[in-house]
Amino acid sequence: MLKINDENIKPNDFHHKKTKIICNFAPLKNAAQLSENLQNKLFSGLSNQAGKVQVGEHQYPMSIMELNHPTGKYVNKILISIFNAFSRKGVIQTVGNACAPGLIFPELVPNVGINQFNSAQNKCPIISVNILGSEQFPDSVTVQAEPFMVLNLNPLWTNTKEYLAEMSSKYRVRAQKVLSVSGELTKTKLSDLPSNEWIAPCSALLYQSLQDKTIAIGKNLADLLHCYAKSIGTKFHVFGYHLNGELVGFISCITDENNLFAMHLGMKKGLNEDLKLYQRMLFDLVEFGIENQAESINFGRTGTEIKSCLGAQPVENSFVVFTRSKFLLSLFRIYLKYFRSSKSYIIREPFKSKSKELV
Repeated sequence: MLKINDENIKPNDFHHKKTKIICNFAPLKNAAQLSENLQNKLFSGLSNQAGKVQVGEHQYPMSIMELNHPTGKYVNKILISIFNAFSRKGVIQTVGNACAPGLIFPELVPNVGINQFNSAQNKCPIISVNILGSEQFPDSVTVQAEPFMVLNLNPLWTNTKEYLAEMSSKYRVRAQKVLSVSGELTKTKLSDLPSNEWIAPCSALLYQSLQDKTIAIGKNLADLLHCYAKSIGTKFHVFGYHLNGELVGFISCITDENNLFAMHLGMKKGLNEDLKLYQRMLFDLVEFGIENQAESINFGRTGTEIKSCLGAQPVENSFVVFTRSKFLLSLFRIYLKYFRSSKSYIIREPFKSKSKELV
């Protein structure tokens, strides 16, 4: 689930102007994870994988993190190069994989620091872990990240009409407007086609959507999409959106054990504001989830307000960074205290009544 450029996405397409800013929201308690079978298939196929580690009673994949900033406008390329050089030497590793965010949340051992990773193949001075919640551990700092947005689907819904019927009239009217405005778009299921027909154009759209971001999924986006398609097979779905015969956007997702995970998303620049492409793709994932009787949809991070307008609720998550170096820990804590700014989120409640249960 990758970050996109939200600058042209207007939340007012969904809701009325009376808003409430929530800084310390009450999050859902949990989010689904990818099943162990699919985890093994996907994580072993990713090029940045770095073996496995035993943490408590569970074994998890480890990976090397590589940062990339396609345009280089806002982040110093030299600093990224230095980070990647250290990362490739095994100085910085991740439990899980940055190329597969939101699919695995390791259960760490309470009150134990970096020594809980002693079974790693290569001892690493810095280890990061994405967890749910904001628990604190020795030898580490916990950095709160943007929440995952999860929609719990009502098992009584059989189509999107029933889903929209549970929204208040203002949200429903605006949702229907988005569907109407995006009516010029033609949706096709690209993953039903040979991969060589869609991977290259989709990776180009993904590049456009990420070019102003610092990302942790490497440079070769085509290889990334190919890995997902090859590893996960028919459970990896890619939907393309065409305008006058031209592919202008795509969104991918994984279906697994009654859960749906939104993954990669790419759009041609300049189209979303007129055609509401981003909002349309999110609605189509809801429709796909209902059709496949999914219990939940994890829309990923970013676009918090937009996704809450669909009924998704935030799941608090954090990155825990472990290190044995007291000097690095001090630097991390200084950064968190004096330089890192926290965000406020506007969480919407589009439904007339609570039709979803807290996990």
